[in-house]
Amino acid sequence: MTNRAFSPILLLILLLTACASEVPAENHDTEVILRKEAIPIITNVETNYPEKEGWIVIPTDSTELNVTVEATNAETLLFWAVPTGTKTWGERELIGYDANEDDGWKITWDIAGKSLHHHVIVQALGSDGKTITDKTINITNE
Repeated sequence: MTNRAFSPILLLILLLTACASEVPAENHDTEVILRKEAIPIITNVETNYPEKEGWIVIPTDSTELNVTVEATNAETLLFWAVPTGTKTWGERELIGYDANEDDGWKITWDIAGKSLHHHVIVQALGSDGKTITDKTINITNE
């Protein structure tokens, strides 16, 4: 009879001890903080041409488009040219990538002879290998 009464009390003490422990909560909070710190952030995207009313305006006879990016928590940056229009992501072209932050995030795209009315989408792949952030700029010929 004593063993039966003792088992529920022991079980209750074990449950209360497990619920009162702060270690799992600390680990969970730390994991959440680490995930937030690993999310790539694109703070700025610039080109070597001026912007006018939301579009980077490129003279027709231009041969290169330089794109520089300020980003943190990124491992690799991908640069895509996507024609404007509806459902054109399938027509995208990878115009460059940068996997070395040491000299700054940047690419030079050969645009000689191209007719441009595109979105350039910069994708920052997170250093955690799981997260992606993107930023879009619009480009067009004069």
